[in-house]
Amino acid sequence: MRMIKRIIIGGLAAIVVLLAGCEKEEMAVADLVETEIVEEVEVHQEKEIVVDEYWSQTIDSEICKTVGECRDLGDSYGSEHFSDFRRGLERQDGIWVLSANTEEDEYSLAEFDWEDEDLIIARYEIIEDDLVLTKGEERTIFKGIPDLVHALYDRSKVNFQILDFREDVYPHVFVNEGKLGIPSNWIERWFQFDTVAIVIHEYGHLLTMNQEDLVMSDTCPADQFHLKWYEECYNANSYMNLFYQSFLTEYEEQWLHAGYESVEERIAFYERNKDSFVTTYATVRAYEDIAESFSFFMLTPYNDSPQTVAEEKINFFYQFPELVEYRAFVLKELKDRKDEMWSFY
Repeated sequence: MRMIKRIIIGGLAAIVVLLAGCEKEEMAVADLVETEIVEEVEVHQEKEIVVDEYWSQTIDSEICKTVGECRDLGDSYGSEHFSDFRRGLERQDGIWVLSANTEEDEYSLAEFDWEDEDLIIARYEIIEDDLVLTKGEERTIFKGIPDLVHALYDRSKVNFQILDFREDVYPHVFVNEGKLGIPSNWIERWFQFDTVAIVIHEYGHLLTMNQEDLVMSDTCPADQFHLKWYEECYNANSYMNLFYQSFLTEYEEQWLHAGYESVEERIAFYERNKDSFVTTYATVRAYEDIAESFSFFMLTPYNDSPQTVAEEKINFFYQFPELVEYRAFVLKELKDRKDEMWSFY
């Protein structure tokens, strides 16, 4: 009986010692967790301070004094029309767009003779800072579009010289020539917000594929985006390279440099990656991804808590004060036009 008591007492003592040890361990763990929480809070506070400092940064602009004010004014100017703009943006969000310019596309730009000037319905060129009709004839259906493009395109940021209207082509740009092409026979099927979305998308190409941001080369440093299809090596601080470094480094080389030429390959890529792109069309090529993301940045309200990669791609452009200011300018211009003319063009 005494032996049993000793065993029980000894067992109880061991339990007490064990509990004491556990208590100390729990206290140590609690201290560690508390320290980690404090450190996380401090890091979060530091990030908030950095973010607040960024939005408070002054900017040389006629319409806003700080980056944050430009952001908020853009939201205010666009508030009445964001829902319509989104409808225009989402026209690119269907499986059907994956057939554009593929081997199976009967309506491909590849079949078009770009050298034939006789196929131009109307050409407008920048002359003494005005966009002037220099070839063909102006038609009622697209009469206001040159004025809209001239008002929205900031030529201090992009090379824009020529606006061509042609039949049976996709909207497109030739960056080297500063040329924008619009299908004259499609316009009658577009709502005005479709036109705005397309014009902004094409501006996104002129901006992100700007010749001043790249060098022509068949090789490129590892930390710079190399668009091998065009032999373009993008400067480290260019919009294209920074976008690539942020979102695209893990994608297969074929897609990055040339895209896929068959509908089957495009659909397979889309199904694997669709949650990371703002529209279906953005999955076609890297430069369509950045242009589509730019369009959403310009024509949708600011989202201060992005939850997806696609939303992060839109917010990517807010790190550039000059683009936040440009967004406010464009949305103000569109609002003013709608208020004064009941029309964007």
